[in-house]
Amino acid sequence: MKKMARIIGTVCLIVLCFSIAAGGECQVLTREEFEEWPYLPDYTILNPFPFKGANCTWYAHGRMMQLGYCKIALDTMWFNAANWAEAAANGAVVKDNPEAASIAFWDSDAYFGSRLGHVGVVEAVKEDGSILVSDSSSSGNAYNTYIINPGDSKWPTAFIIVPEGNKRSNRFSPGEIVKTTAYSLNFRLEGVNKRPVQLPKYTIVEVKEHVSNGIYAPRPGSRTEYHYWWYAEVVRNGDVERGWLAETYLEAVTTNDPTNDPGDDPDPDSEPDQAPDPDSDKEPDNKPAPEPESEPEPESEPEPEPEAEPEPEPEPEKEADPAPNPDLEPDKNRSTNYMPGDINDDSRIDVQDVSMVMQGVLNTRVLNENQLKAADVNGDGKVDIRDVALIMQYALGLIHSFDL
Repeated sequence: MKKMARIIGTVCLIVLCFSIAAGGECQVLTREEFEEWPYLPDYTILNPFPFKGANCTWYAHGRMMQLGYCKIALDTMWFNAANWAEAAANGAVVKDNPEAASIAFWDSDAYFGSRLGHVGVVEAVKEDGSILVSDSSSSGNAYNTYIINPGDSKWPTAFIIVPEGNKRSNRFSPGEIVKTTAYSLNFRLEGVNKRPVQLPKYTIVEVKEHVSNGIYAPRPGSRTEYHYWWYAEVVRNGDVERGWLAETYLEAVTTNDPTNDPGDDPDPDSEPDQAPDPDSDKEPDNKPAPEPESEPEPESEPEPEPEAEPEPEPEPEKEADPAPNPDLEPDKNRSTNYMPGDINDDSRIDVQDVSMVMQGVLNTRVLNENQLKAADVNGDGKVDIRDVALIMQYALGLIHSFDL
């Protein structure tokens, strides 16, 4: 559990992708390689399933991504393994016969009586019709490989064939100098438990060599907004930091580019630019002076802060406010960065946030400016019972995004 807790908050972006032809044979993971998986920042953030290291859905999703198969299709398969065959979409199809690099699917009660079902990866189909399967499970060994023969009671219920992933972008190359084009762009730092930082417009970065470069994947916390991602290096406050940026908000720097001087970082005591709400057409209030017409603004708004990370460390208890009614006093110490739905600024969305926004709607609690922004999840400019309903649905796991 300690190992899992160390990597659950990983905020980097990439997947090890190696395309293979359907019907061939995969290079099966060794146990040593599997043991490293939960610590790979280039893998964990793109996997939507918890219990990394001992979970069949976590393993099947990640193994198929590693083999180069389509994440857009894999992301349709959600929740328990027993739902995967019915939920398969975006090019994924369900068949009776196995193929190499397909998902072996067991329905409810078909895999040792598990009502949750089970999934694994078909690593190879042998000449005699038997299959080599790899999987992970919360019971027994965390990583398993085994042969199943046709007619065995353990033979899968069906097989999910997933299309190959998108081709990589070749727009940039390692060593190339590029600049950001958004007013405030999320830079997703590599490492464990690191939140993204926001880079001001025209920040100069250098693309670095990495297996993730040019991969097509969603932004963290979204199953609808996809970008090509680039691993880059930037100097901030005298320190060299590395992480991932969306290609949508990058462009090459030329030798006569008037913006190729990165300048100084913004005053750390000043309020940072907020990433605009992707559902809103409004410009951010703190928009700087217009740039020359030769530098047009990007058509697409930069992405917001990522949604809540699973199982973060609990927030330490705060001392009680000596005021007679602390709920009627706005929180003046709240961060100027906010995440939609995260009213109490603890990096997760749960029943406490539902309670706070409900109190705000009933006028029994005063929400400050950032709390009101976080509470307005439907982006209509006001906080009402519709926002309460959406945040409650998110906290209960009924929805996974506030994108309407």
